[in-house]
Amino acid sequence: MDHSGMAAAAGGLLDLGGKSEKGIKAAASMKDVRAAMAKMGMKTTHHFMVAFTDEKSGKAIDSGTVAVKITDPAGTVTGPMALMGMSGHFGADVILDKQGEYKFQVGSKLVDGETRQYEFKTTIK
Repeated sequence: MDHSGMAAAAGGLLDLGGKSEKGIKAAASMKDVRAAMAKMGMKTTHHFMVAFTDEKSGKAIDSGTVAVKITDPAGTVTGPMALMGMSGHFGADVILDKQGEYKFQVGSKLVDGETRQYEFKTTIK
């Protein structure tokens, strides 16, 4: 799935890149939701998303089991946190409240029964 159009439409979508594993491409991104969540008294800062595409057919894969482990700038690992299937991607609200580099280790078992691991990084300022 091409996320380039989503960045303009969403206005604030951070592209974390794409990685391929066993014929499936994973494209990860995040949206900063801290202002909206703070108005509701919540500490959530971002919505983490990952979309999967079959490299041969180009078709989106939106069913299966997906989870993420997050390593914060201090090296603390949280998770695994299940990602819910949502309109063409899997996602979850997360709290990234420290400045520095975060690592996202995404594990998946999609409809083909194969397990795959992907890793993405970003820096929060």
